[in-house]
Amino acid sequence: MIPLDRKINDLRGRRFGRLQIPTTAEPRIPRHHAEWPYLCDCGAKGWVRGTRLTQGRQVSCGCYRADPAVRQAARLRTPAKRRREIAGMGGLARRGPQ
Repeated sequence: MIPLDRKINDLRGRRFGRLQIPTTAEPRIPRHHAEWPYLCDCGAKGWVRGTRLTQGRQVSCGCYRADPAVRQAARLRTPAKRRREIAGMGGLARRGPQ
């Protein structure tokens, strides 16, 4: 393993939500930000900026959002009245006012 600069948090072996940073991982540093390789619980591999992990802004490769149980829980947190309003707007809810 290569010793890291003092300013770079060592994220090797840590877990952030569904993302696991391998213990043998080496960060790449494009444009002054450390990017770490990850392995998601769903099997996907990729790179993510370390600050997104430590700030809790990224917890999966995108599979978390696509998970039906997560989508159902989010739908149930939205009040029924608001769901009816959104349904009545059709595609305007996504596009916004014009």
